[in-house]
Amino acid sequence: MKWKKMISYLTVVAMVGVLVACGPDRNRTGADGEESEKTEQLVIWENKESSMLNHTQKMAKEYEEKTGIKVKVVGVDLLKMQDKLTLDGPAGKGPDLVTWPHDRLGSTAITGLVQPIDIKQGLMDQYSESAIQAMTYDGKLYGLPYATESIALYYNKKLMKKIPKTWDELIQFAEENSKPSKKKYGFLFEGENFYYDYFLFDAMGGYVFRYQNGKYDVNDIGLNNKGSEEALKKIKELYEKKLIPQGLKADTVNGLFKEEKVAAVINGPWAIKDYESAGIDFGVIPLPKVEGKDPQTFIGVKGWYLSAFTNHKKASTDLMRFLSSKEALKKRYQATGEIPPHKELLQDPLIKDDSIVHSFSKQASQGTPMPNIPAMGQVWEPINNALSFVAQGKRSPEAALDESVKMIEEKIKAQKQ
Repeated sequence: MKWKKMISYLTVVAMVGVLVACGPDRNRTGADGEESEKTEQLVIWENKESSMLNHTQKMAKEYEEKTGIKVKVVGVDLLKMQDKLTLDGPAGKGPDLVTWPHDRLGSTAITGLVQPIDIKQGLMDQYSESAIQAMTYDGKLYGLPYATESIALYYNKKLMKKIPKTWDELIQFAEENSKPSKKKYGFLFEGENFYYDYFLFDAMGGYVFRYQNGKYDVNDIGLNNKGSEEALKKIKELYEKKLIPQGLKADTVNGLFKEEKVAAVINGPWAIKDYESAGIDFGVIPLPKVEGKDPQTFIGVKGWYLSAFTNHKKASTDLMRFLSSKEALKKRYQATGEIPPHKELLQDPLIKDDSIVHSFSKQASQGTPMPNIPAMGQVWEPINNALSFVAQGKRSPEAALDESVKMIEEKIKAQKQ
């Protein structure tokens, strides 16, 4: 997650505010709430990745046949879409619907790039609670989800015969099957990356920002409470026992797993094709229980958002519902492999009978969305530094976390100024 510097952020706020204020009436609705002009065409910005773009183009044709409204689908780099809308939206060249990872929602809502949607509760209830939470900012729903992802435990069926049910069993397996001098390990993951460590913090009672009533409280940071300290102590033990080497990165984790030098790794669904291409006979299971609890991992959610610059709010919202329907998400899964957060669809044999996909969907369903507020951008560097200091033996867990939280608080304060 890469966040812009605050000065850039404030520039965007100012620019969008001025341009929007000077722009035309974006909703074009009459007194009865109906759009005053007939919608002839809608524009979608979709990820330019071929499988996703091709799928949405096919769905656009279906929608056109159903409604008579033409839908133009434009491929845009997913991580550059926000910047492009900042320029094209106020200029009248933007789309009606956009998409990006949910952790960008806060910044785009604040800068006025997207607007809340009016969706009935019955429709929202079709999706997992965590996915709807991800699409919500400051108590308002801004979009509908179409894909979710989470990490889980991959294991080599040849090297791990008995599946661990608890974290302690997994660590015991690692102790019995690790030979660091020969670069062979029982279990590996990026221990100095908070994205992968979060589930331990959560299981022990730690948290990033307190979440209540649909809002995050940036003044209540739980990364140096007792639970977080206990979680970091568990991570520290892995390095002290040399079960995980210092400075471990994704490339090394993946390389060792493909070389069958590690029996199990924590990774996401993005690694499936790579491991399959390597000819590894692997399985995937949700992470083992920690302290008797099913671990809550960070989940990422992608969804459709309603552009603040659309002249067709009602029609665009209808198109969003169509693209996020059970039928559309099933077709998207078949075309892209993206796991849908739709409750009924997750019970479909197509997904439920695929043990790998089902494991990821189960882990995601019990996960928690990465906070989608701008302040989250100030968390990653300080907390990852704390993890590295502890892994290297340069700080105690308590000191490292205290320093980390102090830095986060200072960065958030500066962000607000």
